Amino acid sequence: MKPLVLYCRWQEARLRLRGRDETAVWGELVFGAGEKMVKRPFRYILATQELMLETENGRVILELDEMGVVIQERAA
Repeated sequence: MKPLVLYCRWQEARLRLRGRDETAVWGELVFGAGEKMVKRPFRYILATQELMLETENGRVILELDEMGVVIQERAA
């Protein structure tokens, strides 16, 4: 889960976990504050370090490296 936490740090997002199981964690990433706050539902697959993120343009899958840097992005 370290890559997800680091990704949040680089993106200045707050991590709100809603659930977890053996394979994944899920919840919301919160960007900004006050009136500019944007909540994005996510699911993070632990084994593959893939972050599935809901955006205004649809769902994207971000593959993260060990430091939370996006190494690949694709539409879901």
